[in-house]
Amino acid sequence: MVFIGPNDLALSLLGYVPARGDEPEFLTAIDKIVAAARKNGKWVARLSNDGDSCREHLKVFDTVALSYDIRAMQNWYIAELQYARL
Repeated sequence: MVFIGPNDLALSLLGYVPARGDEPEFLTAIDKIVAAARKNGKWVARLSNDGDSCREHLKVFDTVALSYDIRAMQNWYIAELQYARL
């Protein structure tokens, strides 16, 4: 499997993070990585930041990893605070 870390890719290609995700260089690199993985019979995966992104990414990638634990906890905490403020 080939795993794409979007921030690592953006930093390497663009010199900054996070990528917006619509930069032509970024999108071209993603397309090339996916094509190379498919050509060589490998799964290709990427990191996604939320459920909506995961749904979209699964249209292209074989699997996704949903964000990372710190962001997940942060998002949960923000959601709980918003609920508490209702």
